[in-house]
Amino acid sequence: MSIIACDTYYEDTPTLDEVKNEISGIVGLREIKDQLAAIVEKIIAAEKDAANGFRVVPPKPFHMVFLGNNGTGKSTVARILGKLFYLAGVLSSYTVTEMQGNRKIKDAEGGVLLVNIDDEEPVNSKTIEEIIDVMDKRESSVILAGSSKGLNQYIKFNHELYRRFSARLQFDDLNCEDLAIILQNKASHKGDHDLLCGFDLDASFGTVDIARMIAHYTPANLRSMMNAHVLDQMLIEAKKVASDRPGEKTISLSDLRLGIQNGAQIYTKLLNL
Repeated sequence: MSIIACDTYYEDTPTLDEVKNEISGIVGLREIKDQLAAIVEKIIAAEKDAANGFRVVPPKPFHMVFLGNNGTGKSTVARILGKLFYLAGVLSSYTVTEMQGNRKIKDAEGGVLLVNIDDEEPVNSKTIEEIIDVMDKRESSVILAGSSKGLNQYIKFNHELYRRFSARLQFDDLNCEDLAIILQNKASHKGDHDLLCGFDLDASFGTVDIARMIAHYTPANLRSMMNAHVLDQMLIEAKKVASDRPGEKTISLSDLRLGIQNGAQIYTKLLNL
């Protein structure tokens, strides 16, 4: 089991209203959204107490386990939690560091250290010791994220690590309607991460049509293994199909159908499913 991903997310200083909008924009994960909303309410209550002259002592940073397959929103929720913990006074920084090996541990001081577990690689005992060190300083919040197989093996390897986690969130697989909504959101995004580069989905079809195609043309085991991570490739493939028509800037229903088929086939072969 190796630790995968390696980036630190620096964003503008968050406001509570902005974070509330981010929470409302999460697709699926209804129980987790309720838990995040409850944290927001506690922050609002603490702000009111402080305004009324009551002494408010923020809690110490705590550590969490995120259990779920790829593409279920663990990184998104980690970034939201980082902002909430910062706004609540739990952390001194709202940055979230996704870690590979021990290269990024120092970057996470005062913020959230998100440790993504790859269950196909052996456990690195030195890395676990480094993580425990960060947890014991009580300046950062550590989130251990991965599938049940990877997390169970990782935690069984070191019970000292396991007992330091005080909360566990379950990230269920996304259903076809959730995936369709996320695909539409990705397709409508304009800016630095515009996957379609000026192309738009035809407005004549909607979420239900896309959900049906995803259900029909993607294997259930692929959806469970990758969830939203399959969608970028599907949109890229759909754009390739539409680009064969000179001057075309609209992705039709048939373009998207082929994009979903081709994207699913690419991942199916890649993962030997």
